[in-house]
Amino acid sequence: MTGYMKCSMTHVSLKSDMFSMVWPVFALDGKSKDALDFLYKGVSIKIVPSVLGRATIKDKEILIYCLSHIMAAKNAKLELSNTVCFNTYDLLKATGRGTSGKEYKLVEKALYRLAGTLITTDYRFNGRRFLESMGLIEGFKLIEDSGLSCWQVTLPDWLVETIDDNDVLTLHEDYFQLSKPFDRRLYEVCRKRCGRPSKQVIRLDNLRERIGIKLPLSAFKNRIQKLKKVLDYRLRVESDNVLIFRDTESGRKQLTKFEIERLRKE
Repeated sequence: MTGYMKCSMTHVSLKSDMFSMVWPVFALDGKSKDALDFLYKGVSIKIVPSVLGRATIKDKEILIYCLSHIMAAKNAKLELSNTVCFNTYDLLKATGRGTSGKEYKLVEKALYRLAGTLITTDYRFNGRRFLESMGLIEGFKLIEDSGLSCWQVTLPDWLVETIDDNDVLTLHEDYFQLSKPFDRRLYEVCRKRCGRPSKQVIRLDNLRERIGIKLPLSAFKNRIQKLKKVLDYRLRVESDNVLIFRDTESGRKQLTKFEIERLRKE
């Protein structure tokens, strides 16, 4: 990967790296100022926030936008670069946000959080383990030319390895329309957990950790029960488990079967 590439395609499939879909890398809001330690099945992760706080799931829009363009270029067999350039207006329109001056400033703050949030982990990216702290982006700068400006963002080595290994997943086209951070994070976990199977089961406490929310388990359980659906996934709670059903013919049949059996038990 050399030089830089422009994010100028009018329509691309939304892509996310699998690493941040599995682990609660991004905070649900901007209030998270403390470091986060996470250990699961032998994989340890430590996330240290920037001076502006930990990068949020809303900030992740920038990574998704850049990664989506890079993967589209890769699939088209175009020359790739780990440095991308995008216009703020194009980013805001693509992610369904407003284009006021406030939104422009929020993008700048998001870039600072992405660059400042550091991760240390023994997780292997494409078989490679990074022993140093990693940023969510390597760096960024504003480029102005002939009255026009764009952000130039350099992606970190771990994300480059993710791209090389195609360790990404396609997100639902309405992902950016999920206005609540909780719903976005829940969708990501469901998408990674239940991408091909029509049904999956995950323990409530495990799902809570994956989402990265600090709620009593009873309150979290109640929230999932009320939600019931996030994009193309249906959710049902049974005892201490959450059942995830894909909105496919097979998934709908399994959901119907589950609900009939539950009615019989009542």
